[in-house]
Amino acid sequence: MVGLAEDGDIAIKQIVEHRPDIVLLDLLMPRLDGFGVLRWAMKNNPLPIVVCSSFSDRERVFKALELGAIDFLLKPTPRATQQPSMLEEQIIERVEQAAVARLTSGAKQSADTKAAILAAERAARGAKVELICIAASTGGPAAIQRLIAGLPEDLEAPMIVAQHMPAGFTAPFAERLNSLSHYKVAEARNNQQIKNQHIYIAPAGLQTTVDRYGERLILSVSNNAADQLHAPSADALFGSAAKACGARALAVVLTGMGEDGARGAEILRLAGGHVLAESNESALVFGMPRSVIERGCCDAMLPVSAMPPVLLAYTLAE
Repeated sequence: MVGLAEDGDIAIKQIVEHRPDIVLLDLLMPRLDGFGVLRWAMKNNPLPIVVCSSFSDRERVFKALELGAIDFLLKPTPRATQQPSMLEEQIIERVEQAAVARLTSGAKQSADTKAAILAAERAARGAKVELICIAASTGGPAAIQRLIAGLPEDLEAPMIVAQHMPAGFTAPFAERLNSLSHYKVAEARNNQQIKNQHIYIAPAGLQTTVDRYGERLILSVSNNAADQLHAPSADALFGSAAKACGARALAVVLTGMGEDGARGAEILRLAGGHVLAESNESALVFGMPRSVIERGCCDAMLPVSAMPPVLLAYTLAE
């Protein structure tokens, strides 16, 4: 650790002086608060920032992620039963993830990227996709927000989102997303029928999958199995979509650490389905998309900003 700041003003001075690789930033500080530091850093000295906040300040956390923070840590409550070693493990995990994060510049798309977008749209037409499943981890909330905000008005296919997130955050995340598009966004519930123009956010700490009963697609929300590392699990979601929809399912793998989604994407492709991965051009952490690409089961690799019209093309008849 190269610096320690007692307030936001000192934090900015420390960033300028020490040029750290990563910043752990408390949102509540005297004088200039964490939001002020975050805005200054993203404008003047972009770097990976992990914010610290309490469970009760979920709105602050989402605001910080929108401003450019890559992830967040929850402060222990006065009555917390977690051992110090567990908190240390969480901090180390976030720092390790931040260490491989790549802040994107928002530069114009290259000629190769534009060509890939056009090719993806052409290849997508005629797929008649009836269900879109999206997976993300580190950097995912901001990427998902950009994706949903850009959805075309004539896109109606339902979506299920598996975002790695602490328990208690997926419902307010759904509420924030609900105001961004013509889709209705809500946290997924067990035995809920999947409807067009609806986006279902998989609840944290549980597994969300999809089953088919005749013409109907039904959500299943259940306790996490012992062999599942993540809850929600992209592998479980994609695998169930492959069984329920086959060639009419589309998996989208966005920014995130690790390999969740790779095995499920492979199963979905074997069932005739389709897979998109976020490109390293826009992915904050390229781990999850890379794992899908390396398995050879990716139809196209695209920046998030280019995905909405491609998603529409997948749902259209030729």
